[in-house]
Amino acid sequence: MYRAEDDNARPPLLNLLIVVTLITIVVSLYYLIDYYLVRDGSNGKVTWFAPNQSCELSHAPCSAELGRFGRVTLSLEGDISPLTPLGIHVVTEGVTPEGVEVDFIGRHMDMGVKRSMLTTTDAPSAERQQWLGEGQLGFCSSATMAWRAQIIVTTERGRLGSWFDFDSHPQASTAEQLESSVNQLFRNERRSRSAHDSDRRSGS
Repeated sequence: MYRAEDDNARPPLLNLLIVVTLITIVVSLYYLIDYYLVRDGSNGKVTWFAPNQSCELSHAPCSAELGRFGRVTLSLEGDISPLTPLGIHVVTEGVTPEGVEVDFIGRHMDMGVKRSMLTTTDAPSAERQQWLGEGQLGFCSSATMAWRAQIIVTTERGRLGSWFDFDSHPQASTAEQLESSVNQLFRNERRSRSAHDSDRRSGS
C-alpha cells in the first residue's frame, strides 16, 4: 500500500525536475548562442574580454586574447602626454576585422571618450593585419592621469573588445603653456573691467 502511494507521488516530482532541467538547458543555450554566434554588430553591443595580465602601454606593446576568436596587440608611439599627437598601432591575429577602433577614457575621472578609427592596407583575409591611426589624450591638471585604452574589433560575429590601462604625465612645456594662456585671459579680463569702470566714471 505504501509502495503504491510512493509510485503515485513520484511522477509529479519527476515532471517538475524535467521542466526545471529543460528550462536550465534552454537558458544556457541562449547565452551560449548569444555569446559565441549571434552578437550582431548592428546592435552596438561589445563582447569584452579581460586582458590576461597587466601591461603598461607606456613601456611596451600589450596583447590580449579575444576568447577563441583571435588576439590583439596594441602599442602607442610618441610621447604619452596630453594634447600631443599619439600614434596608435594595433595588430590583429586569427580574426578578420571589418574595422578597428581605439577609445581612450579616464579610469578615475570622466574625460569623455577620445575615439580613433584605425585603417589598414592588408588584405581582408589575412590572418595577421596591422591597423594604424592617430589619437590624442585630453588635458588634466593633475600630475598623473590614469587612462584606459579600449580596443574594439568589428567582425562578422559582432564587436569584440579588450582594454589596457596606462598613465600619462603632462610635459612641462604643455603645462606652462596652458598656465600662461589662463593667466593671459585673467589679465585681459582685468584690463577690460578697468576700462569699463573708467568709462563709467568719465560719463558720470
